[in-house]
Amino acid sequence: MRIGVRRAAVDILVQVVGRFGNLVLGVAVTLVLVHALGARGFGQWSTILAITQIAANFGDLGLNGVMIARAVAEPERERAWLGALVSLRLALAVPLTVGTLAAVFAMLGGDARVAGVVMAATMLVGAPGAMSAVFQLRVRNDVSTAILTLQSVVWLAGVIAVSAAGGGIRAFALVFLATNALTTAVIVIVGRRWIRPQFARVRPLWRPLLRVGLGLGAAGILVTFYVRLDQILVFEFAGSRQAGLYGAAYRILDQAQFIPSSVMTTLFPLIAASYASDSARVRRLLQLTAEYLSMGSLGALAFTVVAAEPIMVLLFGPQFAAAAPALPILMGAFVSISFGYLVGNMVVILELQRRFFLYAALGLALNVVLNLLLIPPYGFQAAAWVTLATEVTVMSLTARSIMTRLQMTPSWGRLGRVALAAAGMGVVLATARQAALPLGALVAIAAVAYPALLLASRALAPRDITALVRHQPIV
Repeated sequence: MRIGVRRAAVDILVQVVGRFGNLVLGVAVTLVLVHALGARGFGQWSTILAITQIAANFGDLGLNGVMIARAVAEPERERAWLGALVSLRLALAVPLTVGTLAAVFAMLGGDARVAGVVMAATMLVGAPGAMSAVFQLRVRNDVSTAILTLQSVVWLAGVIAVSAAGGGIRAFALVFLATNALTTAVIVIVGRRWIRPQFARVRPLWRPLLRVGLGLGAAGILVTFYVRLDQILVFEFAGSRQAGLYGAAYRILDQAQFIPSSVMTTLFPLIAASYASDSARVRRLLQLTAEYLSMGSLGALAFTVVAAEPIMVLLFGPQFAAAAPALPILMGAFVSISFGYLVGNMVVILELQRRFFLYAALGLALNVVLNLLLIPPYGFQAAAWVTLATEVTVMSLTARSIMTRLQMTPSWGRLGRVALAAAGMGVVLATARQAALPLGALVAIAAVAYPALLLASRALAPRDITALVRHQPIV
């Protein structure tokens, strides 16, 4: 599988812009729901959503990535692998729906219980949406982004209509289910235009999907624990105010991850397709991807080191200015997380899920011990440092295993030049900050200074721009 630099760049850019737009639409939905349901009703809605999201995560198990790796390695059987994925997701949806219903009946009552029952149906309705893997296989993630945007727009319109009509939580749940049904239908109809899944005699393919998927799912649960546990521990040991400060800073880290996610959504099929036949190309793609991920993540880190306080004030208000010291620390973790998206996808390709599980377990243990020791005396900033330490540990161990398996020694020259350019941008921004320039001016300065410094340091070469313009193939 080979595509041009320009097509890959456009595919990634469309995802980044589209996902940012969907974040904005999501904020609008939240505001309408809060206004319509009130604090108690929104709490019930959030609980129902959390239950269904947890169940959906158990149904995911990283199966899409496993299927894509298999399909690009055996293109003659891609219809069978796609059919195995969709049928397996449908089979898993049945017990997950039952489990969701059990949780709803145990935790909720009244209208909230009715709404929970409706929301549980999204497990079954959304399962055929696994067909979205087609867009990643064909490197047409612009299509999946367009469908995601359609879903967000329809959901927002439905939420506004229910709110205007004075509807309650049950009506919102019905609109949510209908929106998911519409989105799934569009995914299936559009996806079948490229690949028609084969469902006959595909059950034997469930086993290899589950063999890798269960290991990835178990590791993913551990990662979820150490990612979310610190918020709970800050609340328990440092109080609600510090938990609020930490949660606000962490939300920025959460939202920033759509950038490395977009990059890997485009490049993962290319790397997976090369693994079976061209290991040298795999190493080149890994090196190139790491270099471009470093440009985005180190630039973000340098910017937040200088502008953390105005960022927090703009997004959350003056009362959250005290959270500013944690933001650069968490954006340091973002650098590691960005590389983590790369090594995490390689775990799927190389089937290193058992080793990744051990690393995730080590990360969880490290996170718990350090947070218990450091949060009581040092508060939410300690939690930020522990997050950084945990992410670096898990990512480094995983990367080492991958480098060993591929017999790859990374080249540090370009990565060093990227770090130098990011540091230079930080110095420029610090000078501008001392001149009391507003956040908008800092953004404009960074937008000009950082690309110039990347070019000046040769971290970004003219040939990279030439390849983009001339549709040259990736490595």
